[in-house]
Amino acid sequence: MLYSVSELISYFGGMLGIVLSIVLLTKAKGAASVRISFASYLITGSLMIILGAMIYSGKILSFPHLLRVDSPIHYLFPPLGFFFVYSVFKPGFKFRWIHLLNFLPFLLNLAEFTPFYLEDATFKTDYYNKYVTTHGSWAMPLHMFAKTVNALIYFGLQVFAFFRYRPKETDNSVIPSSTVIWFWIFLAGQAIMLGGLFADQLTSLNFDIDPYRFSITMVTFFIYDIVLALLFFPEMLYGNQVSPVIIPLIKEKYVWSKLTAGEKSTIMDRVTEYLMDKGKPFVNPKLSLQDASLVLNINPNRLSQVINEKTGLNFKDYINSYRVEEAKLLLSSQEFQKLTIEAIAEKAGFNSKSPFYAAFKKHTGMTPKEFVALQFSQH
Repeated sequence: MLYSVSELISYFGGMLGIVLSIVLLTKAKGAASVRISFASYLITGSLMIILGAMIYSGKILSFPHLLRVDSPIHYLFPPLGFFFVYSVFKPGFKFRWIHLLNFLPFLLNLAEFTPFYLEDATFKTDYYNKYVTTHGSWAMPLHMFAKTVNALIYFGLQVFAFFRYRPKETDNSVIPSSTVIWFWIFLAGQAIMLGGLFADQLTSLNFDIDPYRFSITMVTFFIYDIVLALLFFPEMLYGNQVSPVIIPLIKEKYVWSKLTAGEKSTIMDRVTEYLMDKGKPFVNPKLSLQDASLVLNINPNRLSQVINEKTGLNFKDYINSYRVEEAKLLLSSQEFQKLTIEAIAEKAGFNSKSPFYAAFKKHTGMTPKEFVALQFSQH
């Protein structure tokens, strides 16, 4: 039995995705909602490309009862991708019954093909041969267009969730910057895949290759993209955790670090000394990890690791904790009477009032106004 290169790539990618899904569900550590949603997403995509390769190559005729089983699965892939992104970035995400409405297209397509699934093997084999001979492809243009639009809608929802809940806009979140990088790769891969599929649609399914083969190949390369990316960014499996539970996860993340306990303490002492300097470097709203690492002559990755392990905070949140303390001093002083909240936020190192309020609430458990009221009540 002969296999084309595209078939072998799809079969291998599909098996790789399934194996990784099993590992995610049984061996991997991290947030359960992230692991389950990601594993479901990978399994669905893997089944799509394995069945797809069997279909366009004709090898599906050895298993005729699997014909058109792939069609409803195509409607599962996009919403599962959305739930994956949502579970990573939305703190405390829990799947609720209402979320099942996202699988309505899958159920409708399943109902549409149920009569066909109930037919015998001979009927399905004849159907396949006649359909491919008549249309030159297994693709159903209307269905392919509907599935592409469905994928585009859920891609938009993923982008919305990413920008809505990523750390710079999130309250009480601790999530590695590498996870954000991972999702830039993830979203870019989808954009390329959808761009190819829409190009296929706009040419009226008239590319030089079978449009069904083309769509499966696009999904195949996307599966490879996310599988390889996961190998480099496993920390994304922990999702957007809150500070009290992230510390043990951070320690596990850096289990292979060569820094000794003494070196970590020395680095942390240097960081504290730097931030406590009379110049108050933290009031610079543009202060970054790279800036601090250059001043301290410490590798940025090591600096980030030490701050994570010692405080349970990422660099941005750690710097904000100093800014909040500075703001508290200003709010408690006589000078506060002459300053607006915006002015105090600026003096403490915040770009605007919104991130100031978020950081203040996160580190003190109260708003600036509540803090001021408490100070006055104590006098």
